[in-house]
Amino acid sequence: MPNGNNGSSSSVSRRRFIQAAGAAGVTAGLAGCGGGDTTTDSGGDTGGDDQDGATTGTADGGEIGGKVSVFAGKVWEQNEDKFTKVLHEQGVPDSVDIQLNSAAQQTGSKQQRLRTQINAESKDPDLVLTDNGWTIPFIVRGDLVNLTEEMSDEFISQVYDEGVRSMVQTGQHPDTGDLYSIPVFPDFPTVQYRKDLFKEVGYTESDFQQWQSNPISWSKFSSIVAEAKQAGDVEYGHVWQGKNYGGLSCCTFNEFLTSMGGSFFGGEDNLFGPIGDRPVTIGNEKAIDGIELGRDLIYGEGESPLDVKGVSPKEVAGWIEPDTKSIFEAQNAVTQRNWTYAIGGAANKFEGTDAELGVMPLPKGPNGSWHAQGGWILSMNPYSDNKAAAKEVIKAWWSDAMHKTQLDVANYMPPKPSLYDYVKEHPTYGPYFKPLNYAAENLMPRPTTSVWPTQSTVIAKQVNAALTKKKSAADAAQQLETKIKAIEDQA
Repeated sequence: MPNGNNGSSSSVSRRRFIQAAGAAGVTAGLAGCGGGDTTTDSGGDTGGDDQDGATTGTADGGEIGGKVSVFAGKVWEQNEDKFTKVLHEQGVPDSVDIQLNSAAQQTGSKQQRLRTQINAESKDPDLVLTDNGWTIPFIVRGDLVNLTEEMSDEFISQVYDEGVRSMVQTGQHPDTGDLYSIPVFPDFPTVQYRKDLFKEVGYTESDFQQWQSNPISWSKFSSIVAEAKQAGDVEYGHVWQGKNYGGLSCCTFNEFLTSMGGSFFGGEDNLFGPIGDRPVTIGNEKAIDGIELGRDLIYGEGESPLDVKGVSPKEVAGWIEPDTKSIFEAQNAVTQRNWTYAIGGAANKFEGTDAELGVMPLPKGPNGSWHAQGGWILSMNPYSDNKAAAKEVIKAWWSDAMHKTQLDVANYMPPKPSLYDYVKEHPTYGPYFKPLNYAAENLMPRPTTSVWPTQSTVIAKQVNAALTKKKSAADAAQQLETKIKAIEDQA
């Protein structure tokens, strides 16, 4: 388990910020959930140098053309013209028809759909955005194209040199180190809140400034949210994602667990193995505390060691990211836990209204304030019948211009340290650099191994059962320990 981080966050270098941000390896609910619709020009360097060595012909000498379909997400599909325009400007021949499809909304559904397509040896999609928390099992099974073998040495070196190392690693084969996927965007959560509602109950800009880089306790957080909800005209206090899905196990519960001092496998050093030869600690007292924290936020019955008020509705046990995002943007909640893209969505929706947006790190428990690592990477279907064109899309997607456009249009962070200044000066994200910086410094990955998809399903089911009071926190933790140990032993 990581050491507590109750102290103030110190400033960091620009490279460390983006490296930390890109250490993201989690967020299960991001696919198709991106929210922003700002349309500022990307400006700056268009990344022309990114296209060195690009080809415009196939291996047999033919011209590149045809269709390249991409399982991406709703926001990509809605803004297809903007994104494909940049991809063509960055080197994809005009003869290539790039189609960005929404695929499935939930990460688990998208994972299952991709598995179905691969098992059927379907040529569609050519490319897919994969959650970097479940990509490695696809890589190990040989279900994705080895880009190290298919693409130029120059391009592969460029990704290694320019990309956030921890993001790049999530697309590598764990044994050979070959690259199978390129980073698209890293992500991590914060608490977005209604400044105007807190002002109504006496909080000031001085408080808001303190909250940006000095996380408040879960106890104080729940207290002030309850205070603001009572005084404001809103339906909900704090909204978050507690549904039985991958985002609960990898992210929301992971944050509760780590904040309370618990861990899946005895600490961060064991997250990635060795499978079957690491302690399973998901059933101990600290793990129970993590489940009870989530229950207290809903029911306020004082189960956890903290004095936490019930400020979340029972419905959070059935919500994922788009649900809470829509509620907060509609000004029906005091606060929400959501990913960085949700900041841009709220900023856009609040414009011209009395609602004021604030951002803070997640609240702290006895072990500090911890944020799940998230992010998505771009992979190629081995059964694609248009790999030559798909490779051109991959190369263009790695351009600075595309990464800037992603931030401007979809509120997705760039995966390159060199674009740090663009984020810091961004009109939407610049004002919230301090809480983003704190979150980026205090990230907790999921235990991404070949058995994690199975373990994730077990964890989400048991924790959700506790959140809905179908079983106690202690019973859920005991079942978790038993089932996770069995998976470890059978691996």
